[in-house]
Amino acid sequence: MGWSSGGDVMDGIIKAVRKHVPKGARKALYLDLIQVLEDLDWDTQQESLGQDPVFDEALRELHPDFNE
Repeated sequence: MGWSSGGDVMDGIIKAVRKHVPKGARKALYLDLIQVLEDLDWDTQQESLGQDPVFDEALRELHPDFNE
């Protein structure tokens, strides 16, 4: 069973990260956060694409088959 509201959580995180975290530090943070949420059964990752190119890069690194 998936956790579709994980996308709402990640969307809020992306907004905060873009505001407070320098671009160079974002990818490592996103990689860790994505893995944590996926461990909690997050299955709507693609819905968070397009908000931060760094998030998109991190997600595609973990899931090269994801498209926008």
